[in-house]
Amino acid sequence: MPGDIVVQDSDDRSERMIKDPGRYFAEARERAEREIRHEAEVRKDASGHDEPGE
Repeated sequence: MPGDIVVQDSDDRSERMIKDPGRYFAEARERAEREIRHEAEVRKDASGHDEPGE
């Protein structure tokens, strides 16, 4: 059994946030907006309606 365990982390969000916070948060906002649009499209397709509340 090895004595040392090495965990490699490919999540560099904190480094990107520190390096360029404006870009980091702009990209996060764009991702969130895309996810919201996608969820709205999926719900619309699932309901068979064109407008919410129909």
